[in-house]
Parts: sequence; structure tokens; C-alpha cells
Amino acid sequence: MQDIVITGIGLATPLGHDLDSFTEGLFHAEPPFVSHSTRYTRDVPVARVDDAGLADEAGGGPLDRASLLAVAAGRRALTDAGLLSDAARLKATAVMVGNGSGPTHAVNDAYHQLLATERLPGLTLLRCLPGGAANALALRFGLQSSNQSYTCACASSTVALGEAMRAIRHGYAERVLVGGSEAPLGDGTLKAWEALRVLAPCGDDPRQACRPFDRDRRGLVLGEGAAFFVLEAAAAANARGARLHGRLLGYGSSCDAHHWTEPLAAGQVRAMRGALADACLEPQDVIAVNAHGTGTAVGDRVEAESLHEVFGARGLAVSSTKSVHGHLLGASGAIEMAAALVTLQRWQAPPTRNLQHADVPGGFDWVSGAPRPLPQGRAVLSNSFAFGGSNASLVIGR
Repeated sequence: MQDIVITGIGLATPLGHDLDSFTEGLFHAEPPFVSHSTRYTRDVPVARVDDAGLADEAGGGPLDRASLLAVAAGRRALTDAGLLSDAARLKATAVMVGNGSGPTHAVNDAYHQLLATERLPGLTLLRCLPGGAANALALRFGLQSSNQSYTCACASSTVALGEAMRAIRHGYAERVLVGGSEAPLGDGTLKAWEALRVLAPCGDDPRQACRPFDRDRRGLVLGEGAAFFVLEAAAAANARGARLHGRLLGYGSSCDAHHWTEPLAAGQVRAMRGALADACLEPQDVIAVNAHGTGTAVGDRVEAESLHEVFGARGLAVSSTKSVHGHLLGASGAIEMAAALVTLQRWQAPPTRNLQHADVPGGFDWVSGAPRPLPQGRAVLSNSFAFGGSNASLVIGR
């Protein structure tokens, strides 16, 4: 079985556009949440990406905001991997993108313009294609191997990463530019999430709105952003002298087939155990978990139950980085794989912000306050559990 390595990382996140600023934000910065409202919604806390230089990096074309974020992060990943000017290798590269909401800004803009003028620009349909981010990446960088999009709600980019690993293992792709992008802060999308009654209120300080695993949690905070990676077979990466950020060791997925919104511990357990089995690892080989941890009461409780079923009560470090970068929906798995890589590089687990009074079962180290030193070990597990019952887990190693 081929060893799959990560040779490029590209980010466009609320914590910054490069790995150093992302790492600093992950471990030490205050959550960059701000109050936001639209013509249809009350004030809600959100996590935005700084637009400085974003459009210039992404280039022109009929891009929805989610596609623009994807192209910017994808360019950075290809540059980091030393591939941006290597036309031959780019031609042999596949692209796989996870996105949970689709081109929401383009759709919102089209409805507003239709209502106002009863006309639409000629490129409206292209901006509204669900696979627009993958199309934009392939067109911008000449990626000719294959072009695939995955939509599995909040598990989308985790599934994309796992399927990219499988494609390389089985010889369907030489390398893959893979990740996720999301831009859900438009009128219609925010109103739909508000109607579901899972968004945290701003309160006195938006930075304290997201409180995973805490007794005072009040809901999740939506964010926008993108994270992309270059995955390659280790032999091919070594042959071209590529720098290695880490390894993608295992992937597991499952479906609860239970409820539209309520998670099921048994399904989550199957995904985690599947990822460990795929990586040929045992639970004791994992030194930390990046939890799905959105800050909803049912979600936190069920994930704690499933973690206990897989790992037992052995003091394993568990963090929820959504408490600092927000919930990027379909892009969450990708940004959280970057967090898992940083965890391994530093041998530290990032703290869950605003976690003061944990109300989940004992037996784990629910990391809060300050980064937690970790023993050097083999792997970090990252979880993505989605509406509709889609579960996906990744095992990341050095």
C-alpha cells in the first residue's frame, strides 16, 4: 500500500492566509468573531476571511466567493509544493473539492438581481454551478487528471481528502490538489441557519460565542474560508525532492441512516474505527483528537460518547478548533486537517476557546486555557460529522 504524503498546504482562513499566522491564531489568538447582520437576519457572530489581495491572487473569471477562496488557497498549496510553474506535473494532477453549501453568494446575487430587474447576466449559470470551485481550480492551473466535487454537508472536505488518498493508493491519480472551500455568510444561507436555531447569539462579546463542550454553550458560529493540500505518493514526492509536511495515514466513513440532524454515536464509532483500521493503527497510537465539536448540546454529547467507545477513559487530549476559526461547514475538515498537522509538528494540542466548565464525560483531557504538551506519538485523529448522518474521520501522521 502506497504511503501518501502532504507536500503542499494553502490557506485562506479567518486566522490568516499562511501557516504561521494560522498556527499563531490556533494556539494563542482570540477568536476573530465579529457581529454580522443582513437585511433578513439579526446580529450573529461570524468568522470572515480578510479580503486583502484575495481577488488578485485568484485572478479573474466568473467566480463565486467560495470559488475565489478555493483558487487563492489552491494557488498557495501548489506554490508550497513547488508545482506552480511545473506544467507537466500540473497536467497530471487531479483536483478534488469538498463544499457543503455550494456557490451561495452567486445564488443570492442572482435572486436579488432577478427580483430587481427581471434579467440576469450571461455568466450567472456558470457562477452558480455546485462544482464551480473544482472547475475554477482545474481551469486556472491546468489540472487535467480528473475533476471531482464532494457534497456531504459538514463532512465534505474530509471525504474529499479521504477519497483523494484512495485515488492515489489505487493508481487513479499521480497527485491530487484537494481540500475544501465555503462562503456561507450571504443573506439566504444565514437566514436558513438561523431558522434551524443552532446559531449562537452574539451576547456581550462575539469572541465568546462558540463554547464547545462547555455547559454554557449556546450554538455554533459560522465561518468562511478554504484549505487545500497537495497529496502525493511518497515515492513520487521523494523522487522530485519535495518537502513533506506530514502523512495522511487513514480514512473512514459511515452513514447513520438515522435522522436529518440528530447524530448517532454508533455511526461516528464506525467512521473512527474505520480510519484507524485503514491506517493499521490501534486507539493507543493516537495522541490527540481534533473533535468535530461545534458547540451544540446534542452534537457535543454524542461525540463524547463515541470517543469514549473508541478510546476508553485514558486521558486522551481532545480539542475543538472551531472555537477559534468557526464552523466552515464543508471546508471544516480541510482546515482541521491543517490544525492536526500543526498539532503533530509542535507536539501540542490547541486549546478549546471559552471552555471553562466541561459538561461531557470524564476520562479525557478536554484541552482548555493553554496549549497542551503531548507525548511524541504516531497520529492525530480528526473528525467531521454532518447533518444527514454523514461521518468521516482522518488519521494524520508525521
